Amino acid sequence: MAIRLEVELVPKTAWWSNVRSNVSRADWEKCKRFVRERSGDRCEICGGHGKRWPVECHEIWSYDDDNLVQALVGLIALCPRCHLVKHFGRAQATGRGVEAFMHLQKVNGWTDEATLWYLDTVFALGHLRSTDQWDLTLSFRCFLGINAEV
Repeated sequence: MAIRLEVELVPKTAWWSNVRSNVSRADWEKCKRFVRERSGDRCEICGGHGKRWPVECHEIWSYDDDNLVQALVGLIALCPRCHLVKHFGRAQATGRGVEAFMHLQKVNGWTDEATLWYLDTVFALGHLRSTDQWDLTLSFRCFLGINAEV
């Protein structure tokens, strides 16, 4: 099963811990501008763009399940629909779960059954990860002159 677009459930203990909350507003604007320019205002997953704003800046995280460390590994430009899918749990909480489901299915070319199986798997892992306290590693030095460490 090919996966172009993935759901990324952040452990509950790491909710609201992100780059934006750890750098100045001006530095976050630099990050957003960088990913927009790099992507040509197109989603780096599906090639689409939003109506209100073309793309949004999304943080890419890796998870070390043995040491319970969540580490920033990059930034990506996403259209609002792909960004909604990345935060599927929030999409459900705000009444946009069906919209996220349909976009996930379309981008990946999956059947209803394959999409449901994938979501069950992702949510099981998200639930498991949320039972532990995670350390956030945000060491983000980039060519933009931004330096954030947590």
